[in-house]
Amino acid sequence: MLSKIYYFSGTGNCLATARKINENSLYKNEIISIPSVISKPLIKADRVGLVFPVYCHKVPKLVEQFLLKAEFASSPYIYAVATHAGAVGQSLFDVQNLFEKKNQSLSLGIELAMPGNAIAIAPGIEIERLSSLEQRAAEIAKLTDIQSKGHIDGNNGITENIRNKIVDLIAYKYIFAPKRFKITGNCTGCGICEKICPVNNIRMVESKPIWGNDCAACLACFHWCPKEAVYMSNSVIGKRRKYHHPDISVSDMIQANGC
Repeated sequence: MLSKIYYFSGTGNCLATARKINENSLYKNEIISIPSVISKPLIKADRVGLVFPVYCHKVPKLVEQFLLKAEFASSPYIYAVATHAGAVGQSLFDVQNLFEKKNQSLSLGIELAMPGNAIAIAPGIEIERLSSLEQRAAEIAKLTDIQSKGHIDGNNGITENIRNKIVDLIAYKYIFAPKRFKITGNCTGCGICEKICPVNNIRMVESKPIWGNDCAACLACFHWCPKEAVYMSNSVIGKRRKYHHPDISVSDMIQANGC
């Protein structure tokens, strides 16, 4: 049985999750980075997993773009895992709707609490969530191995839908707008931020990063800068410490982008 897990990750959380699910699964899953196949998303598999982070209670725009472009060679068993720091919101229901546009069905949607890329959580909770990943991944693997169906986590109510539209507008247009990215004098011009950007939105000019307007809001450049020179001039993550999953390396992240 051909099994594939597609993932998108800015901090490494979703890559680590995909790997842990694969380690605990009875099947050998091919783990595929969404940015690496975004231009030709032809899905050929009997089982398809989708692992993505929740941004403002919603699906990241890059994941949405991938699902809108995706073409399926068959009708596989499909499950999705949404990692989040606060709430999964309506993200998994949005994924369900996107699959339905492709005449496919999301059989299972599972939320997974992890350290986030924007909202800071207490160090103790962060450690607890990281420590519980092995057990949660084993549970998810068991459910998907038997092709469990009929459950989707989250909130798809009208109030949630309206709130998310407002938050989405504010977040992408103001809080996480590309113009808010700045660098300190610690920048050495190493170019990691350029290589790690999943949408090629950063280019080095005279050994300094310049951000374009096609930001994925993953904050990979912020979290993976080895000198912690990247920051954002906003109240949400202005003083937030850098984070990336301890089991994921910067080379893992760069390779995920097809570099």
